[in-house]
Amino acid sequence: MQTEFEKLLIDSLLQGKTQPEIARELKEKGHNPYSLSSIEKTLNDLKRKHNAHTLFQLGAIITLKRYINKKE
Repeated sequence: MQTEFEKLLIDSLLQGKTQPEIARELKEKGHNPYSLSSIEKTLNDLKRKHNAHTLFQLGAIITLKRYINKKE
């Protein structure tokens, strides 16, 4: 189960946004937390949760899981 913050980060990454861009966008929209360290910590937690070593691999795993879930 993903938190709303995790979902927001994942969607932003899948749109090709960098971590600093995500932080800036979150701050502009008034979301909290928006710090770069909060984003990095959450992404590291997501990588561990999905057994990914890189952000690219995390994106691929999440995209594959979404694809599989849509087919079911």
